[in-house]
Amino acid sequence: MNAKLTLVALAVMSANASAANFAVPQDIEKDYACKRCVATEHANTVGVITEQRSHLDTQYGASADIKGANYSINAVEAGADNGHLRAAANLGDFALELAYVNRWNLDDNDIGTERQQLSAGAKYQTQLVTAFVKASSEDKQGQRIGSVVDPKPTNYLETIDHTTQVVNAGLQLHGDFWSLGVAAFNSDFTDNIGIDADNSAQQTSVKAGLNYGNTRLSVSAASGKMIQDEAIEQENSLVPISNFDGEVEILDYNARISSRFAGIKVAGFYSYSDRDNVSGSYQFFDAINTPIDTSKTRYGVDASYRLGGAKFSSGFEQNDRTRSDSDREETQESEVFARIDYRYDSLNSHIKFTSSERTGSDYRIDKDIFQKYYLADRDRLSTELGLGYSQNSYGANLKVSIATDKYSNSSALKESDEMSVNVDGFYRFNDQLVLNAYAGTQTIDSLELHNTTVSDEFTYFGFGLNQYRINEDMAIGTSYTFSFSGSDTSVDSTEMGDYYQYQHLAEIHMDYRINARFSTRFAYTYERHYDTNYANQSIDAINTIEDLDQNYTDHKIGAFFTIKL
Repeated sequence: MNAKLTLVALAVMSANASAANFAVPQDIEKDYACKRCVATEHANTVGVITEQRSHLDTQYGASADIKGANYSINAVEAGADNGHLRAAANLGDFALELAYVNRWNLDDNDIGTERQQLSAGAKYQTQLVTAFVKASSEDKQGQRIGSVVDPKPTNYLETIDHTTQVVNAGLQLHGDFWSLGVAAFNSDFTDNIGIDADNSAQQTSVKAGLNYGNTRLSVSAASGKMIQDEAIEQENSLVPISNFDGEVEILDYNARISSRFAGIKVAGFYSYSDRDNVSGSYQFFDAINTPIDTSKTRYGVDASYRLGGAKFSSGFEQNDRTRSDSDREETQESEVFARIDYRYDSLNSHIKFTSSERTGSDYRIDKDIFQKYYLADRDRLSTELGLGYSQNSYGANLKVSIATDKYSNSSALKESDEMSVNVDGFYRFNDQLVLNAYAGTQTIDSLELHNTTVSDEFTYFGFGLNQYRINEDMAIGTSYTFSFSGSDTSVDSTEMGDYYQYQHLAEIHMDYRINARFSTRFAYTYERHYDTNYANQSIDAINTIEDLDQNYTDHKIGAFFTIKL
């Protein structure tokens, strides 16, 4: 789930949310492809592509990989969805770059966004000085799910039309063992149809580094502000604000030091982050909201030592947070860990133990109100085990994680046990045929108020086959991938529903070299996708937009033509 909070949302409420994503991977061809089976791209080539699809729009694009003594041009399906084009030139100590990037992310119901970004940058670099400036403008268009309460709760499609303009500039001085730099940042966000409030952000920063022998020290500081001085009168606003004077002042400090002696590596870090919300207060029904200030302090140390094929490491981290005008204004979390990594020939393994504790200040709530679980006192114990084995022809990895959380008696969540197992591997039958597979499961058992038990289970698995037949002028390749993911929830042994999705993806392609300069590729891809969606369930008083399932079959035919310059 992606959400964008405006300043007024930060001023009105404080929330803490986390979610796990067990969907079928979106980039299966990239994430699970056999990298060693993909032919390397040669420099100084240009090409054109076209993809005819039965389910999505037809695509046209151009690719190029051109390198000269002082310039380079790189394009990957430029003009098509998720394509990009970059051109760079070097003129002595100066470097220039122009880039265009398309990021397309729409689902089967046309819900999502398409981003188009154009950027230009310049850099001047000598042995003593580095200076840079970069500017970009991004247009974001698409649709998202919105909701209104009056006259009745209703979900609807809301148009997205945003423009974000960013400028970065900086100057750095560097010597043999030191560096010092300053930078400035400005961002302007505009909603072209007036749904989201326009806002801007500015920040200046300074960084310094020092290397002395085996010791490394780096420090940085940044100061800035976020401003939202526009009316907030969206259609779904409960209480529109015609003149919102929103501003959050930002202050960050960071420092890190590491050193090595007698075979032991020791490191320490410190960071401080402050968000001072100086926005105004406004009437909301019978109450007045108060802007929320937050600050976070983190510091810790860790050490590691290698002995033969083993590496021993341990560390401590402290995380302190302050939230004004909240149920509990201060929390302190401390964590210690110990880890052992071992590698022998083709085998690698690790085991890690972690213990953490969270405490805090007194609560500012009535006794009959339960504490929010993310603020309540909590003790956590977790263990992680990893095993891996790899040869030229086969390999496998296994990772197991177990965690137990226990909360204070005043929290609505009493305890939680979590276990996850993930495994992946590959097997190479010969130089042309490779099998890869992956699977995983996660279970979460929770004990809540009134001894209510909640069980969640997530499962995913998949496999793929890649085959290549190569001679001097022709390569024929086939690949197949199947992926499945699902979740099941039960409350006090009562099943709440099983939600799942799966995908079949098959491809066959032929590469043919006409002569030393000209080559072609023809490809056919079949995709079958199915998933379920909560919005498809019958819920009283909620009008869902429509069937949000993504159930489709797509046939894609692609043609590629490449010329070597």
